[in-house]
Amino acid sequence: MSNNFKDDIDALAKHYGELVKQHGDAAESAQYADRETQERRMEVLCEIGVTKDSKILDFGCGTGQMLSLLQRTIGFDGEYVGYDISPEAIEFARTAHPEGRFEVRDILDNPSEETFDYVLLSGVFNNLMADNRGFFEAVSRRLMAQAKTGYAFNMLSRFVDYFDEGLYYEDPLHAFRFCKENLSPLVTLRHDYSVRPGAIPFEFTLYVHRADTEPRPLNIPG
Repeated sequence: MSNNFKDDIDALAKHYGELVKQHGDAAESAQYADRETQERRMEVLCEIGVTKDSKILDFGCGTGQMLSLLQRTIGFDGEYVGYDISPEAIEFARTAHPEGRFEVRDILDNPSEETFDYVLLSGVFNNLMADNRGFFEAVSRRLMAQAKTGYAFNMLSRFVDYFDEGLYYEDPLHAFRFCKENLSPLVTLRHDYSVRPGAIPFEFTLYVHRADTEPRPLNIPG
């Protein structure tokens, strides 16, 4: 598969590298407002079924905060692997978390055959690109191929009352249908959580579970 997203990926790698240089291990280095909202998103992803001895891939791992959260909350001692496109973020993560394995990897140019119990992705699909939907679909196909049990990701929702011009908002129903028809028939859509108390939900998470049956096109009237 040709990588039609290389220019955008290169620009994002530079962008996040500068954020890491500026903010270090803070949530802002991954473009989150604060640690509380960053971790809330990660907690929802992990509710797909991650356990203390799971083997996980944290795609878009930044400085490795997912590993910190899992160790603190469930005593995680499984196998953790983080991929990111920012060398600066990976260098920081390797120093902060020598117990994890971190790789600079663009999976569209350099895919891996390694498999994991769960593949988790937070915030990767949020920045505006030339073809966000195509990028989401290409990356999700690759990551689902690496997930033995499940793949969980989040996106900003179009069911909101405010849009930031630099961010991408997806229709949750389109994302659900894509996963249902192309990745697995076992899909859960969550649009029921807030990242901070009192806030209206402005994003959603999808859990895609590995199934014995193949996905197929849906017959939806109208």
